[in-house]
Amino acid sequence: MTVDVAINVYGKPFQTAVALLSLMRHSGEHINKIYFVKEPKQPGSINFDFISDLLPDKLIVHTPTYWHWYDRTVAAKLAEEEYRRSLRYQYAWEESSADYLFVTHNDVLYHGDIVGDFLANIGDSVAIGEIGQCWNCPAHTAQLCSSDRYSDFRPSHHELLKLYREHPTNRVGWEQFVDDKSPWPLPECRINEWAALIDLAVSKPETIPLGDAFPFGGLTLDVGTRWFRDMASKGYSFVHRSIAGLASHGWAAGGAGHQALFQYDKYELGEAAAYSMLVTDFGVDESVLANVSGGKWRTRLQTLIRKTPER
Repeated sequence: MTVDVAINVYGKPFQTAVALLSLMRHSGEHINKIYFVKEPKQPGSINFDFISDLLPDKLIVHTPTYWHWYDRTVAAKLAEEEYRRSLRYQYAWEESSADYLFVTHNDVLYHGDIVGDFLANIGDSVAIGEIGQCWNCPAHTAQLCSSDRYSDFRPSHHELLKLYREHPTNRVGWEQFVDDKSPWPLPECRINEWAALIDLAVSKPETIPLGDAFPFGGLTLDVGTRWFRDMASKGYSFVHRSIAGLASHGWAAGGAGHQALFQYDKYELGEAAAYSMLVTDFGVDESVLANVSGGKWRTRLQTLIRKTPER
């Protein structure tokens, strides 16, 4: 079994390095190549070359044509190769010939062999990881559904709308993603992309451009929700597997994760913590980390706050 890694990188150079070095420390025996997709726009001037130097012969660095940020994916444009291959993880998805693709966010700290654990527990399912953004789902609020019961709770369209009325969500635009003819899977169901293993040998033929399932990194209600729905509708199953003990997401910024991009103190705190870990835990010489970040990233980020949807 071969495993490639896909990581899309926007900012957080030191946290990105920690994510990949800790992943390789614990799961390196399983990993072939790492597809390092550097978004074409960055929050300031950042030089990621030091990561390639730390992981020689592992990284395949790619900069896509378009920066999708959190713009919803336009289905009609998926036939356009440059548009499609600029979606999160899509370049790795199409280029990799591995049996499995492990996707990771760039602000995860790995504590154990998560790839080995996922390989041992995926069985005949199409993907494994933490299922669902249940904190946004009224069925979870009503205690009718949870990550490990996603396939059991199958309400009617009327029942699901009633749940949304009784348990309002802060999620903007959920109404567009409730299918009146087939309300299951629920809108918030997905394999959470911060740490997940996908059976690529099975998924690739089913997914655009070879099949008709929406791209895994396409954004509808959220990243991966439409792919999850399409694959579930084809009869594929998923395994919920907690990453607790194996990985910590948003570890360096007090759990802020994505929102640290808009809270400057947390961004700086996270990068400082990652810098310290690179030096003290991974033995990286400080000279290697010099001149990595520069430019007025705060100004760039401030312009994005107005266009970032609720998550």
